[in-house]
Amino acid sequence: MAGGRTRALSLLVAGIACAAALVVAPDANAADASAEPAARPPVVVWPTLTPAGDAPSAVPLHKPLPADRRLFDRAQELDATLRDAVQDLGFTLYIGDTGPTPGHTRDEDLIERASRAAAGGGTEGGTWVVSPRIESVGGGAYEVRIVAVPPEGHELRVRVETVPGDSVSVRGLVMLRDLLSPQAAAEAAIEQDRLQASRGTTQGIMSPLRSQGRAVLAVSSGLFGAFTAFSLEASASGSSPDPRVLYPLLALGTGIGIGGALLVADEWDVTTGDAWFLAAGEGWGAASGFLVAAGQDVQPLSDRYTWGVGGGLLGLGLATVALTQRSMDDGDAMLAHSGGAIGTLLGGATQFLYLGSTSQGTPYKGMGFGSAIGLVGTGLLATQVTVSPSRVLLIDVGMGGGALLGAAAASPLIFENQTQGNTRGWLSATLAGSVLGGVATWWLTRSHESAGPAPSSGLGAGASEREPEVPWWERTVPSVGVIATSATRTGEQPVYGVALSGSL
Repeated sequence: MAGGRTRALSLLVAGIACAAALVVAPDANAADASAEPAARPPVVVWPTLTPAGDAPSAVPLHKPLPADRRLFDRAQELDATLRDAVQDLGFTLYIGDTGPTPGHTRDEDLIERASRAAAGGGTEGGTWVVSPRIESVGGGAYEVRIVAVPPEGHELRVRVETVPGDSVSVRGLVMLRDLLSPQAAAEAAIEQDRLQASRGTTQGIMSPLRSQGRAVLAVSSGLFGAFTAFSLEASASGSSPDPRVLYPLLALGTGIGIGGALLVADEWDVTTGDAWFLAAGEGWGAASGFLVAAGQDVQPLSDRYTWGVGGGLLGLGLATVALTQRSMDDGDAMLAHSGGAIGTLLGGATQFLYLGSTSQGTPYKGMGFGSAIGLVGTGLLATQVTVSPSRVLLIDVGMGGGALLGAAAASPLIFENQTQGNTRGWLSATLAGSVLGGVATWWLTRSHESAGPAPSSGLGAGASEREPEVPWWERTVPSVGVIATSATRTGEQPVYGVALSGSL
């Protein structure tokens, strides 16, 4: 009897255990299923279109043409980068979509495409649609706009940035990540905020420091204010300024210059490039005015400082007008300073060339006009081009080296029988060498912008675009030195000259 009760109790416990297993098992399976990551919908990346601006345009959206080589290259590079980035972010790239047909690139077309599945034309699930846009805004910069629509979504997510040409693909990748992975973008933003906070108060907390060129602007304005005060006292008292008046005026002029600079930095966001560009205007402008006055033999001597102040104010005004057109970077400021310095040297050499002699005193007039022309010319050029400071320095070095080579090559003209003709020939060779050295350095340091990797078949099954042909002058490199050898009785002798190598 006791055995029967024990057997019955065992069967009851086993039944309860089985029932519990049947109840718990579905929950465990459900937990395992929920633990698996949800499959991400595929992504359709349409070919890059142009223009990218949000202003009304008479030109409809279209793929960049090979005739516009730089824009075409950047568009292909952006296409390839975005397609690779989609897969790196864990999405599935659908390459069967060749992009919109002409006239079907409106916002409604993007939303309609996002409501359909990647293949088959069905509406189940939907798909991501990414439509990149690009447009040249001048100065080597491009406006990049990326529009994305989530699966079965009814809103457009947009990112817009203006970036340099060599940063189009990098910024496009970051913008796409922000659009497709908001969580990753939020984490990156938090990390950036932490990095800014860790830099301390000297670099700005949680945001970049405003008016980073404040110190440069204050120093240059203070020096110019002191020079202006000295000019006023020199003009008033003649050749012997009274120290009891001079030193308070110097302090007052310096204070006014620094105070004005700080007020400007508080009112506007002055970058270091802006500040150095203004310093070039007032500094080289003052030097130009003083040198021109010296070349004109302005009397009394104290009035030459007044000419310097006038030149500085004129240069400062022109630099301010240029800054109203665009903000200057360090390369633009370096270009302006280089123009003033190189113009001064070339102007002095040009006056010597006109006189036919280098022994008639300092060429103040040529140096003054050369400084003014160089400053104004490079200042205007800075508003149209984008150049790095290192490239400007290399071009300066090239001009200096070319001048030395030209002077060395023509030096026999002035060793003996130094006539006006020989002097002018030597100076002409020096100037020509300087110009050729600068042009050669500029050409050798130019950026070789090449197209990115060939994009996926998303450009269209029938697309037959070919990479634009590179001109022959960009596929050749000049060289100076030994270009060949010549067989003689004593052996092979080097042949010196100038050669052009590359594919023609």
